[in-house]
Amino acid sequence: MAEKVHKYLIPWDFTIVAENALKHAVNLSKLITDPVSIELLYVIQTGGLFNKSKYSKTEASEMLHDDKKRISEEYGIEVKTHILEGNLFNTISEFASESEAELVIMGTHGIKGVQKLTGSWALKVIAGSEVPFLVVQEEPKKDKVFSHIVMPVEFRDEDKEKINWGIRYAKLFNSKLHIIIPNAFDSGVQQKINNNLAFAKRNIEAHGLEWEIHNSSKGKSFQEEVVNLAVDIEADLIIVMTTPNIDLTDFVFGAQEQYIIANKARIPVLCVNPGTLGI
Repeated sequence: MAEKVHKYLIPWDFTIVAENALKHAVNLSKLITDPVSIELLYVIQTGGLFNKSKYSKTEASEMLHDDKKRISEEYGIEVKTHILEGNLFNTISEFASESEAELVIMGTHGIKGVQKLTGSWALKVIAGSEVPFLVVQEEPKKDKVFSHIVMPVEFRDEDKEKINWGIRYAKLFNSKLHIIIPNAFDSGVQQKINNNLAFAKRNIEAHGLEWEIHNSSKGKSFQEEVVNLAVDIEADLIIVMTTPNIDLTDFVFGAQEQYIIANKARIPVLCVNPGTLGI
């Protein structure tokens, strides 16, 4: 049987945030015994609102060549590089799927910026992707990553799939899962939350993983409580699932997960989409 290769794709724009994403990829690769392939993708934008790329294909090719050499010398790894033309919001996720990437690791500029992706911009790139996106705002703070994972669990059926994603990454990185639940506004919603918690307990414990349940406080937004918990327990990662059937209104005014993706604590966020995993 062929040895499994974990492929990490990094949207590359020659900025410090892209370098931060690379550092996260290098850290993750150290935690996995199987081979890891780290690949950089520069997109020459040919469509959408921001359709002018900063560098031409020739310039980008030369810069990628230089970065590939520098990365080899600085990090001791060999990366593959790609240049594609297309709409930034589609090309990254489409290439990730076509190349069978396991994870896209994308750097953002926090609350401001465009490619420079953040907030609704990052969400637009992520939405609909078959491949999970790990969104990072700064370089890793320590070599040991993902030791504590925070995962909000609500009342949607899709939360069960998010729980399966959490199990996958907790197993891969030997993490403890911290599930936080909202305050239910009626008994029907509470029952749905309880059903999802029962699903979580059954499946997490079947895999022998360590986990804990946390209740959110009243009077604050659930998204704020999720980030606060991650800060309090010094979590390395938050897992969110994007809003099903996301539309223009969500991009303009902000889906609920947008606050978490661009959290001010700068905690990495793993974004998964509904219908992309079954364990």
